[in-house]
Amino acid sequence: MQTSRQLPESKHFRLEQVAEGVYAVIHIAGGAAIGNAGIIDLGGRTLVYDSLFTPQAGADLRTAAEVVTGRPVDMLINSHWHNDHIWGNQSFGAETDIISDEETRRKIIATRGHGAYDTFMAQARANLETTRAAYEAEQDEGQRRQLALWVDYHQAVVNLKPILKIRAPNLTFVDRLAFHGTDRSAELITYAGGHTESDAVLLLPHERIAFMSDLLFIEHQPYLGGGDPDRMLHILDQVAELNPMILVPGHGPVGTAASVEAMGHYVRTLDGLARQMVADGEPEASIDHMPVPAPYEDWLFAAFFPVNMHFLYQRQQRRQQSVVG
Repeated sequence: MQTSRQLPESKHFRLEQVAEGVYAVIHIAGGAAIGNAGIIDLGGRTLVYDSLFTPQAGADLRTAAEVVTGRPVDMLINSHWHNDHIWGNQSFGAETDIISDEETRRKIIATRGHGAYDTFMAQARANLETTRAAYEAEQDEGQRRQLALWVDYHQAVVNLKPILKIRAPNLTFVDRLAFHGTDRSAELITYAGGHTESDAVLLLPHERIAFMSDLLFIEHQPYLGGGDPDRMLHILDQVAELNPMILVPGHGPVGTAASVEAMGHYVRTLDGLARQMVADGEPEASIDHMPVPAPYEDWLFAAFFPVNMHFLYQRQQRRQQSVVG
């Protein structure tokens, strides 16, 4: 069995062997992976789950997969359309099929030439300079840790901007797709509406491992505004019923079944706060001065807390107005 000392190294991520022939690819501070990924040796076939944020990180991911499996990457899965999980696509060769469900492929294609994408790229340098200045001026170590991640993010955008090519999946599936090798099988399962319009979980049923992408954040605050929180909670319950023991999140360290419970608790806690605010007639503007509740105050992506609260507050207001109306 291969030990961690023998695993390929990258400045963007670390490899964690979670089973024989199965590796979690975990972003490291200062790198440009930003999100996590996975490498699965099916036996005779190599499967990679997500391609990370940049072509540079994607190239290291491809190399790592080739080293630990001893063969080229046959298939690359795009779990959903968000850039921090698919912009490494271009670093995989033409021999690698890129797979997603139909909706994810449609959304990836739609980002090319989209006004929001063009604006985001045009502001890359300014975003980096603003964030770096905030980091250098900050004295609190906790806040510096939060800002450091965003410095990494914006620096990665600046570095990838001259070379980025949006490569869309060339194979699509509906609902479920099974992969079978000589060593193991894996199943790709689509869940709609939780984090984005469509998110695919990769389950290794024999090993009881689930690669969750952004349907699970661990020690990081999730972004809730792209989906339906009620749907997210339902999906988390469905994943729990699959009974995985090891879960690889889209962001954060490898977790366990308890990590799914913690994610659900976060969603319910913030939704409860928003409901109470609306019921009490508390103004939405007060969200911007709210402290992050325990036990989430040390989680990364703290900037998502007010964003999530505004989203949930407005959602609850619309619900209340529809009942009154």
